[in-house]
Amino acid sequence: MKGSKENKCERCSATVPGKSTETLCPACLLSGAIAPPNGATATITVAPAGPLELHGPSKFPCDFGGYRLLSLLGRGGMGIVYEAEEVATGRRLALKILGLQLDSPDMRERFLREGRLAARVNHPNSLYVFGSDEVNGLPVITMEIAASGTLKDQLKLRGPLPVADAVDAILDVVSGLESALDHGILHRDIKPSNCFVCPDGSVKVGDFGLSVSTLSKTDTFATMHGKIMGTPAYASPEQLRGDSLDVRADIYSVGATLFTLLTNRAPFEGENAVQVVANAVNEKPALLSGTREHLPPGLERVIMRCLAKSPEKRYADYSAFRNALLPFSSKEPEPASILTRVSAGWIDYLIAFLPPYVALMLLVGAENLLIKPIVEGTLYAARYYLVLFGFGFLYFGIAEGIWGAGLGKWLKGLRVIRSDGHRPGIGPALLRILLPVLCVEGIRIPLMMALMPSGDWSGMDTAIFVAAAIICGWLPVFPMLRANRANRYATFWDKASGTNVVIKPQGVLRPCSMSPEEPLLPTKAKGEVGPYQITEEMIPGQWLAGFDPLLRRSVWLRQRQASGISTIRRDIARPGRLRWLQAVETGKAVWDAYEATPGKPFTAHIERGRKIPWSTMRHWLHDLASELWSAAGDETLPAKLSIGHVWITNDGRAVLLDETWPTATDCSEPITSEDVKEQQRFLARIAESVDHTTVPLHARGILENLKAKKFERLSFLAGTLSSLVAKPTEVGRSMRAASVFMIPSYIWIALLVGRYHDKPWSDPLSILTASAFAVLALLAIIQLLALPFRSTISHSIFRLAIIDDNGRPATAKRMLLRWTVVWIPLFISLLCTLPVTGLD
Repeated sequence: MKGSKENKCERCSATVPGKSTETLCPACLLSGAIAPPNGATATITVAPAGPLELHGPSKFPCDFGGYRLLSLLGRGGMGIVYEAEEVATGRRLALKILGLQLDSPDMRERFLREGRLAARVNHPNSLYVFGSDEVNGLPVITMEIAASGTLKDQLKLRGPLPVADAVDAILDVVSGLESALDHGILHRDIKPSNCFVCPDGSVKVGDFGLSVSTLSKTDTFATMHGKIMGTPAYASPEQLRGDSLDVRADIYSVGATLFTLLTNRAPFEGENAVQVVANAVNEKPALLSGTREHLPPGLERVIMRCLAKSPEKRYADYSAFRNALLPFSSKEPEPASILTRVSAGWIDYLIAFLPPYVALMLLVGAENLLIKPIVEGTLYAARYYLVLFGFGFLYFGIAEGIWGAGLGKWLKGLRVIRSDGHRPGIGPALLRILLPVLCVEGIRIPLMMALMPSGDWSGMDTAIFVAAAIICGWLPVFPMLRANRANRYATFWDKASGTNVVIKPQGVLRPCSMSPEEPLLPTKAKGEVGPYQITEEMIPGQWLAGFDPLLRRSVWLRQRQASGISTIRRDIARPGRLRWLQAVETGKAVWDAYEATPGKPFTAHIERGRKIPWSTMRHWLHDLASELWSAAGDETLPAKLSIGHVWITNDGRAVLLDETWPTATDCSEPITSEDVKEQQRFLARIAESVDHTTVPLHARGILENLKAKKFERLSFLAGTLSSLVAKPTEVGRSMRAASVFMIPSYIWIALLVGRYHDKPWSDPLSILTASAFAVLALLAIIQLLALPFRSTISHSIFRLAIIDDNGRPATAKRMLLRWTVVWIPLFISLLCTLPVTGLD
């Protein structure tokens, strides 16, 4: 067809299909690249006027093939979305129909391509695609419905969202996009109108119409450089320029969406589309603090990093982005236990006060620093002592007040916050350290001044000084004993300063074995059941493996029994259970089609006695405990449970199957699922396959209680396991190094400074070597004396333990062998190389 002025696209001058009533070509309609006037960002929609055949029904409800259309949810460049009801089952879903004015072979392929990409993703924060069909000659996609509209609707209803609500919504979006990326998909069109809100408040990513596959070599969307796709106000500069994209482009769009949720305006605006694009490419975004008051410190910096013009300056991946956002979410941070705080606090205390102590001892000597303040009792005499504490207070004021944590707390994954979640500030941080120091020095100094009034400093005075320093140093521990879980482990200096020490929230990556691949059509089918091609008969006549050629997704087909499938089971949308897709009737039977998530049965993971590391097992136990709790509530649990009921997906999730996997080899007796104790017995059987050498101390008691079936409700167990998922599972190198070297280093430095601060070092190498040898000998003796207790001071401080190959605490005999292997060779080598010198 030769175009005229009337059938040329207003944007690109391409020919507009003859059946279209639009003034834009299908490609421009699809891209949504033209923004409405005044900087608005709505997706281009099909004109509301015109024949019903083109624009859909005007009255609801109405019938459409096997569906009953209930309401209009939205219009977009690719078609129209309705809230619909599947007549045969009564299931509510969203029905997306390709617009008739866009119907062409090319547009049909693009429409189905959207469904194929979305069908790859099965995640709680992504709209699920049930299937594809053709109704009245038009292709349709059926998908999960989010009944509370979109984030754009929330903005219209509520205005700018509270900070915690906005961040929570974005964290859900990040999880959905991360799952899509794991399946090789870039979204490319994230904005408030493409983020769908569920009744429970969770947010799901939808509308994959502009998404691209990072795996496909033939996807024209992935290779069309120079084509502007997406909404300019939310598209990254490189996307607007038509450059190649990676995950950082979607991170930009997520940051722009968060900006909008907090301000109810896009980060870039303009009088027309050209100006919006120019501003997005060249200008800096408006300051968030200039539009929204009372933002938590640091949140604007996170958003501005997402909106950086250069991809290299943005967060490199979703994990880093999530960790930056978590402190601003509604999730209440977990308070740090007293033992964890003591170890972190001691590290910080040494870092703050030991370097200035060493420097002052070497510069002014022990008499000016330590003796004169006690003997003379004047501020002038105590000037160097005050300088010592001044440096220490400066460390805590800056590290905790401005950064939220010193090095010790950083090593232990802790941070200091106010009750509103913000960093303390210098004043509260100084008060936090001043009060415990006063507990020590306020008693030690007057006591020593009373005991040592003489100006002559004797050996007995030195002994009293050392004893007082050690004993008084423990004084802050006593008020800490009143801190417990009920008061969130708050000490009196926490309450006085309005702060607390919490565990820094960190996103936890789930171990997975997924290597994303482009779904391919099976080379040979063994027949068909409805729209599915059969690839394998796992149980002939009962359980079939199939493939959806349109969505290119694997399915499982189970022949329906006389009792059928309950409505509740059919509508389950939890990640711990397989999704029911549809019923397929053949001449002889009715088949229930379920998603077939890539993975393998749990039994395959433990073949030949293989053990599962705790870092992986904790996720599986949490998945199963949560599903058992939910399934017991809606009465969809299988009558009997065995480890053959557990399927492990390639993305690291544990799924509870309705039936035992056909090839599962489980010789143990099936467990009835009738009560909580039996369900715990099932979980304990799963937990038997954990590698006990990888189970940390904080998880051992939980596993013992699970084995003893001590949990009254599965919700208690699921909640406990949820907290374990967020805790570290391994001792890092920095922690191990600190536990080994911190105490010896402290003793060594104190010995050197105390003994040689006023003496010339005629042979520094000999002095250093001899003193190090003395410290190591002392440490070896201390560890030898601690063997009956099967622990050491360092291990107790850092909450570490030594275990055997079976994961049990090492015996005293085994620890003696360990001590011998470590220390005897070391001492032999030192004795061979030690210079002949003394410590005098």
